[in-house]
Amino acid sequence: MTTTTLLRGRGLLLALLALTVLPLSALAAGENYGRVSGYVYDPTGTPLSEVPLTISGPALQQPISRTSGEDGRFEFTQLPPGEGYALEVKVEGFTPIKKTGIIIRLGQTTPVDVKLEVLTETQAVATYEIVEKVNPIINPDSAQTGAVVTSEKVASIPVFTQVQAIPQLVAGVGPGNAPSSRGGLSRYGKFYVDGMDTTDVSDGSITSPMNFYAVENFEVITGGLDAQYNALGMVENVVTKSGSNKFTYDATIILSPAWSNAKASSATNQTPSTGGFLQSSTPQSETDFYSPMLAFGGPIIKDRLWFYVSGQWNISNQETPLTVNGVQENRPKDTNTRMGRLKLTWQPTDKDRLSVAFSMDDNVIGNNSSRATTSLEAESRIDRGGTFIIANYDRNISQDVLFQLQTGATNKRAFIGPQNADLNVPAHVDLGNNSFLTGSWGNYSNENKWRFQFDPTVLFKAGAHQMKGGLQLGYLTGRMQVGNTGNVRYFDRNGVCNPDDVAAGGCESRTTYYNLDGQPGPLTTSASVAQLGAFFQDRWTVNRQLTLVAGLRADVGRMYADNNQFVTNLVGIGPRLSATYDITNDRKTLLKAHYGRSNEVGDVYVAQHANPEPIQMAAKVVNGAFVECTPDTVLDPSNTNCTRSGGLARRTFDKTHTPPSVDELSLGLHREITEGTVLGLDVTYRRYNNLWVDEEVNQIWDASGTRVVGYVDPTKTGTQVLVHNPDDAWRDYKGMDLWVQGRTGGWDLLASYTLGFNNGTVDTYFDGYGANPRMKYLFEGATPDDIRHTFKGSVNYSTSFGLDFGFRARYLTGTPLWMNQSVSYPDRTTLYRSPRGTGFSTNRGTPNFNDPSTISELRNPDQFVLDAQARYDIGRLFQMSNKLELTFMVVNVLNNTDPTFYYDRWAPSNSDYGLVSGRSRPLQAELLLRFRN
Repeated sequence: MTTTTLLRGRGLLLALLALTVLPLSALAAGENYGRVSGYVYDPTGTPLSEVPLTISGPALQQPISRTSGEDGRFEFTQLPPGEGYALEVKVEGFTPIKKTGIIIRLGQTTPVDVKLEVLTETQAVATYEIVEKVNPIINPDSAQTGAVVTSEKVASIPVFTQVQAIPQLVAGVGPGNAPSSRGGLSRYGKFYVDGMDTTDVSDGSITSPMNFYAVENFEVITGGLDAQYNALGMVENVVTKSGSNKFTYDATIILSPAWSNAKASSATNQTPSTGGFLQSSTPQSETDFYSPMLAFGGPIIKDRLWFYVSGQWNISNQETPLTVNGVQENRPKDTNTRMGRLKLTWQPTDKDRLSVAFSMDDNVIGNNSSRATTSLEAESRIDRGGTFIIANYDRNISQDVLFQLQTGATNKRAFIGPQNADLNVPAHVDLGNNSFLTGSWGNYSNENKWRFQFDPTVLFKAGAHQMKGGLQLGYLTGRMQVGNTGNVRYFDRNGVCNPDDVAAGGCESRTTYYNLDGQPGPLTTSASVAQLGAFFQDRWTVNRQLTLVAGLRADVGRMYADNNQFVTNLVGIGPRLSATYDITNDRKTLLKAHYGRSNEVGDVYVAQHANPEPIQMAAKVVNGAFVECTPDTVLDPSNTNCTRSGGLARRTFDKTHTPPSVDELSLGLHREITEGTVLGLDVTYRRYNNLWVDEEVNQIWDASGTRVVGYVDPTKTGTQVLVHNPDDAWRDYKGMDLWVQGRTGGWDLLASYTLGFNNGTVDTYFDGYGANPRMKYLFEGATPDDIRHTFKGSVNYSTSFGLDFGFRARYLTGTPLWMNQSVSYPDRTTLYRSPRGTGFSTNRGTPNFNDPSTISELRNPDQFVLDAQARYDIGRLFQMSNKLELTFMVVNVLNNTDPTFYYDRWAPSNSDYGLVSGRSRPLQAELLLRFRN
């Protein structure tokens, strides 16, 4: 790398840091608070100005006072999420009024209107009129779609205690803990904690799982993003619990012994070589799970300094049924996860508030492979963990101006390698026995990733305008080491290869792994991205019925590969415009519309793509010995006994890029059908543009696309790849969500139906699209996450005597499949047939792979899962002031173990096509005991 390039990189970083001290307005990257707004009227319906209002609640250390404006409107903006808020209004000549039971939801506005009544002469004393406020799930100030789920709601339905699993409850979000949403890639998800971006810097997952009961509110945003967010997928923002002047505690233990869980009678996610399980004499596999959790908080200095600390320990033991070389066994797969969190909150003055939080987790999974083609001694282990520290500072400069600073760092480490952690034992692959792996696990990786975030912010009001704008600075970096145990891998056939006696037989070939210095050993590389985002947004309350939100953001990313080598710049502009209109002028029927664009300006995964790969020298056995094959060997293209791959990658990043982006257009109609319950209809169109592609640019193919007939540059025979973002690399989504959320009577509802259509040319980044330009047309069609119909419901019912019931149901239609086959010449690739594309026969004498009469739409099976739980407060029996809750939860009540996935790979012989490759996990029951105040 040249000195000039290095200076340019450092110059950019210095410029980014300098910008942070400029007096720009901003709002935090993710919100930590909710709002209450409304209007004050006299008995005739005339707005009243200069009316004093005071709000109080258990989440506030002190009450907050505001006055209504000229149009009668008032607003409390920075309210911690929680329940039990009360709004008081006391004006001379009117009956004092107190509205209680107000719920503050994260990132949302709770509408509360106040109509005053004249104090009559017969009233000797002006006593308060108490009005119980029932909150509708309706937000008149924003066109965002999604849902806010409180910790109490989550505790009342059968959900495993995973913070990252909550988005699955919301309309428009797919299954899994790193889900795709509304046509986007799973890597597009964002996870915020207390407003700070803690997303993994390379794959979009959560950096560090958290203690479940340390969270107060889960906000899931699926669309209509305000300008403060830059995300191409769903956003989960969790606000954690803070201490207060009241000492609180929350102790939980989860028990799920083996006898409470159904036994698996068939293999799950195993190849057909697993074998049959009919009339098996092997004991059925077992699963158990245990988890103690503890959280408590309170004052260190009353009214000034508070703490909240929590911890969780998950112990899981899951056996996998296998048939290994004709012998059946149940292989244990053990998972041990520990999580801890500490949060301190300091309020030195009424205008200042500082919180600092630290979280950590450690996760170890033994026998992670659990495959029928892997011997027990060659099993793999995962050892990963994460930490993050977050600091939030709030300063109320005035009633209309708030300054915030959010800053912090995250770290995630992950080791994937041999179970015994011995990196010196070579791996053996028996090609004559379904590529059976012995010796050692073989490939291993050790990755360490960091994020540094700095987001100064300000929010200010001017009449009917609430404005925000600001900066979000991030520095993402990662270091990766990849190698192979013993730096070598042997491929055996008809015996085990003895490298000291190759002539004895059993040896077919050997692959040796070298670093870039030409020495046997692992390869270590690093990559980084400097990001800068700037935005401005104005929320204009035109009148009681109409609110307009206009915003604009700009994002810049600068990517670096190993040794700080500059890769490329990415720049994106994202306009936002939305409106909400109260059709009936009673805060009960809202029409919402939104247009917005978000841009992806690089991450560590994309930057690592510019780095070299380990050099692999493959030597075959000739005349009873391995041929001489090292990085110094002069290779003859016609000699296949010694081949080379890896090293300095034949990839070149385009000098100019249009960054990946999404354009979203949505329209929604939300109606309060009963007091506290809302029915909504949201229609969404998304277009994902210019996704990352490896495009081969040197090989010249014949018309069929099956034979290379020349090279653009004859001096560079073989593959040459251009990494870029072409216009033909796209996805789109057309969908409709019909949902209901809220409380009515004893019922608490969160349910939805989604109709969606996902299409495009790209499954994920660098997925093979463009590897053979002649075959691009074969890739266009339904994407792998094209789930046409999704029903999901999370419903609970509470009785008056302490017993409640919770249910969760999911029905998903099957995802698409395409009959495909692998072709090894000239480069290993996969060819598809309709309906995604049209394939062809590559083997003479076999049925035509392009026979139109046999084309049909193929899909995985539909899935239906029902979970249930019952919870009872035992403390009532003993007249305890605290809660002692006993919960019995059953996951997959129907014990449905139907197939979930099929094999779609076709081959001329020994084809697995159409066989089951995955099944639903059987019934699992848990007993949960929770003691809290």
